[in-house]
Amino acid sequence: MEKGKRRMYIVFLAPIVITFLTVYLYPAIRTFIMSAYKIPGLATPSSQWEFVGLGNFKELFGRHLFKVACKNMFLILVVAGIVVFLISMFFSWVLHRGMRLGAFWCNMIYLPSIITPVAMVVVWTQYAFNNRFGLLKSIFDALGMEKAASIPWTSPQFAFWAMMIAFCFGCIGGNLTVYMAAMKKIPGELYEAAFADGATEGIVFFKITMPLIRDNIKTQITFWCLGSIGFFLWSRVFSVVPSDPNTITPASYMYDLIFGTSASANAMVSDPNVGLGTSVGVLLCLASIVVFGVINMIFRGDKYEF
Repeated sequence: MEKGKRRMYIVFLAPIVITFLTVYLYPAIRTFIMSAYKIPGLATPSSQWEFVGLGNFKELFGRHLFKVACKNMFLILVVAGIVVFLISMFFSWVLHRGMRLGAFWCNMIYLPSIITPVAMVVVWTQYAFNNRFGLLKSIFDALGMEKAASIPWTSPQFAFWAMMIAFCFGCIGGNLTVYMAAMKKIPGELYEAAFADGATEGIVFFKITMPLIRDNIKTQITFWCLGSIGFFLWSRVFSVVPSDPNTITPASYMYDLIFGTSASANAMVSDPNVGLGTSVGVLLCLASIVVFGVINMIFRGDKYEF
C-alpha cells in the first residue's frame, strides 16, 4: 500500500516539479549568472560575454536614476501601502457593521479594481488631474481654493504623487473585499458578548476583529509588498515620457537596460546592457525574499481561532 502511494505521489508531483524547474528555477539561475557579465544585447552569444563579477552591482548603485527608482519604489511600498491599508480597513469595518446600502457601496468601491491600469490612467490624467477642466480643478474652484485648483498634477513636479493617488484609488476595493470576507466569518456572538460587557467599537475592532483576520492581513501585506517591488505598468503608462525619472521604478529601469529604451526625455539614451538589467532583477528578487522574511517575523506568534 505504501509503495503504491509513493508511486502515485511521484506520478502526480513529477509534472509539477519538472515544470517548476523548467519555467522558474532555470531562468532564475540563468539570471544570476548573467548578472556577473557585461552583455551588449539579448542575442549576444555567451562566448562574447565579458565577466565583471560584482561590477554590475557596483555600477548600478552608482547610477542616480537607479537610486531615484528605488526611492519611488520605497514610497509606493510604505506610503501608498499605509494609505491603502487604513482606508480599506476603515471602509470594510464600517460596511461590515451594517451601513445602509452596504452592498451597493461595497460594489462601488470595488469597481475601480476591475478596470485595467491603462484605462485608469486615461481617466485620471484626462478627467481628474486635467488643470483646465478636470474634476479636482472643478472641486477646488467651487471651494474657492485657487492655488489648489491651479496645480499641474501631470507635470514632472507632481507626476509621482498624482500616480500614487490614482494607484491607491484603484487598489482600495480589492483589499476591502478581502477584509470584509474575513470579517463575515467572525461569529456575531463575539460582538454581542463584547458589547454586552461594555466594550466600545474601537475595543471590539482592535481586540476581536484585528486578531481574527490576522492571516488575511498578512496575506494582503505580502501581496502588496511583492507588487510594489515589481511595480511596472503604472510607471510606464502614467507619464507621456517613457520611464520618466519622476515615476520610474526599478522594474521599469530594468526593462530599459535590457531592451535599450531611453531612460527619459532629459537623460541620455544608452545602449542595451543586459548584464546590468539582470542585476536589477537579482536585487529585486533578493528584496522580495527579505521582505517576505520580515513579514513572517512580524506576524510570528500565536494564532487566534474561533
